[in-house]
Amino acid sequence: VTNADKGVIDVESMHRRIEKAVQRGNQVLASGAMLFQQKAEMFPGSSFVVGFDTYRRILDAKYYAPAGCLDGSSPVQQREWTLNALRQLHSCRVQFVVAGRMDSGDFKTIVTHPIMDLPQDLAGMFRELPDFRNDISSTALRQKSLDTVPVL
Repeated sequence: VTNADKGVIDVESMHRRIEKAVQRGNQVLASGAMLFQQKAEMFPGSSFVVGFDTYRRILDAKYYAPAGCLDGSSPVQQREWTLNALRQLHSCRVQFVVAGRMDSGDFKTIVTHPIMDLPQDLAGMFRELPDFRNDISSTALRQKSLDTVPVL
């Protein structure tokens, strides 16, 4: 499995993550899709639960700009690339449920720190996960879990 920002996630690590989620009664669907557009096309109508940090990346034009065009592009052009990508996601009927996260010393949510003013047709794609707060990243949680696993 490949993450757009973190690179390849090895199979053993992926199995551990899936096993923990399944043990908690969750259903897990894993794919090799690196970008949300690919995931949306594979699993139309899905809801993705993401943290604020991922929400920020979903709205980042660097994932949608044509190759070699990001540098020197205007904020207006970057917004257009992002909105076009969001409309493609919207056509797949996907939604994002966004959990707040600590970021630069502040607890940020899509309500307290919206990244982009979205047009009405796209505003409903993102929903806040209310009453949720865990001031640790999923990466740190996984590392903490590994630190407590006995070595045989």
